[in-house]
Amino acid sequence: MIAEQGEKDGRYGHWPVLFLLSLATAIELIDGTALNISLPTIASDFNINLGTASWIPMVYFLTISCLLLPFAKVSEKTGTRKILFAGLLLFTVSSYFCAISGRIELLIFFRFLQATGGAMMAAAVPAQVAIGFTPETRGRALGIIMGAGGFGLAAGPAIGGYITHFISWHWIFYINIPIGIIGMALTYFCLKPYSPAERSNGFDYSGLVFMSLFMVSFLFLLTKGSEYGWSSTETIITAAVSILALVIFIIQEKRSKDPILDMSIFLSWTFLLSTAFLLVFEILLGGIELILPFYLEKVLEFTPDISGLYMLIPPMIMIIAGPAGGFLSDYEGNRMVCSISALIGIIAFVIFLISLTSPGMIIYMVIALILFGMAIGAVASSGASRIIEHSPKGLEITGSAISNLVFYIGMSLGTAIYTLILQSGMTSTIINSGKISINDVSAYAFSSAMPYIYIFSIILMAAALLFALLVPDKKRTAESRNITDR
Repeated sequence: MIAEQGEKDGRYGHWPVLFLLSLATAIELIDGTALNISLPTIASDFNINLGTASWIPMVYFLTISCLLLPFAKVSEKTGTRKILFAGLLLFTVSSYFCAISGRIELLIFFRFLQATGGAMMAAAVPAQVAIGFTPETRGRALGIIMGAGGFGLAAGPAIGGYITHFISWHWIFYINIPIGIIGMALTYFCLKPYSPAERSNGFDYSGLVFMSLFMVSFLFLLTKGSEYGWSSTETIITAAVSILALVIFIIQEKRSKDPILDMSIFLSWTFLLSTAFLLVFEILLGGIELILPFYLEKVLEFTPDISGLYMLIPPMIMIIAGPAGGFLSDYEGNRMVCSISALIGIIAFVIFLISLTSPGMIIYMVIALILFGMAIGAVASSGASRIIEHSPKGLEITGSAISNLVFYIGMSLGTAIYTLILQSGMTSTIINSGKISINDVSAYAFSSAMPYIYIFSIILMAAALLFALLVPDKKRTAESRNITDR
C-alpha cells in the first residue's frame, strides 16, 4: 500500500518533493545554529543577562520537543500537505516578527511561534517520506534529507557570523522569508491533497499539557534558580510544579489508551542506558553551542564572523564522521563506535581544559573542536540505531520517535544546564547579582567559569562511556536492519 501510495503522492515526481523536504529540514537547522553565534550580540543589544538570553535558543528546542508528536498525529489526520504548508507559513511569518522585535519578551514569544512552525515541519518531513516514496527509494531519500540537515548544521554558524558582523542579526530571520515562500509554493504545487481514507487513533492531550508543564518549569528552574535564589518562594513553587507535573504525566500515560509515550518501553534497562547515552551527547552539543560563542567573543574578543568560522569546525567534521561511524557500526557493532566516540569526547574536553592556560590555546582549541565534531558525528547514527536496537519487541517505532525527541530535549537541557554552570562558576560579583547584564560581565568572569564547564563535560562524557560499555550489542536480524536503516 505504501509503495502504491508513494508512486501517486507527488504531482510532479519525487525530485521536487525531495527538494522541498530537504529545504524544510535545512532551514530549520540553519536558523537554530546561526542564531547561537549571534547570541552575544543580541544579549548586548537588549542589555540582558545570560540566563534570559539562553531562552532564545532554548524555547525553540523546547517547543519542538513538546509539539513534535502531537503534530505527527495531526498530520495523520489532515495529511502532510496541510501540516507542512501551515508550518512553513507560521515559520515564515514569525521569522519576520522575530526580526522586528524591539523587546526581548517579544523576541522569545515569536521565537516560540517560529518553533511551532518548525515542529510542524519536523513532523511532516518523515511522514511524507513514509507515504511519498517506495521502500526501494525511501533509504536514498532519507540520506539526501539528512545530508541537507548536515549542511544546515554546518552552514549555520558561518552564515550567522557573517550576517551579524557585516549586516545585523535581524537578517538571520529576514532570510527565512524568501526561503519560506519558496517552500510554500513547492508544497502547494508538488504535494497531492490528502484523501482521508484512514483515520488515526486519538491523542493524549492532557498528557501533552503535563509533559509541557514539566519541561517548561524544570528548565525555568535551572536557568532562573540562581537569579531568584534557590531558597526563594519562586524557586520552591517552580520546583513543586515541576515535580507534580512529572508525577501526573507518568500516571496519565499509564492510564491513557493512546499515550504520548508507551511507558513500558522504559522497563528495558538496555533501552534506558542507550537513551541516556544519546541524551548526554545532545546535552553537550546544546551546551557547547551556547557557551562557546560567548567565550570566543567576550574573552578572546573575536568578531562574530570569525567566531562563526570556529563554530563551523564541529559540524563540518560531523558530516564526515557521521557516515564513517554508521559504516563502522555495521561491521563492528554500535557498542564499539559509541565507546570510542565517548573516549574521543573525553580527550576533546581535556584538551579544551588545557587550552585555557596554554600559550598555544588557539591550536589546542581547534584540535578539541575537531575531536568534538568526530565524537558527536559518529554518535549521530550509531546512538540512534542503538536506541531502536534495544527497544522492546513491537515498540521499535516508539523507540525511533524517542531517538528523534532526544535531540530536541537534549539541546534544551544542555542550554539550561550549561547556563546554570556558567553563572555558578563566575566571580562573586556575578553570583551575587544574577540580573547583571551581559555588557557588564568581564572577560575574567567568563574565564573563571570555563574550567567548570569543561570539567562537567568530562564527567558527562565519562558517564556516556560507562553507558556505552554496559550495553551489549544485539544480533541484528533482517527485520531489525530494515527498521534501523530507515
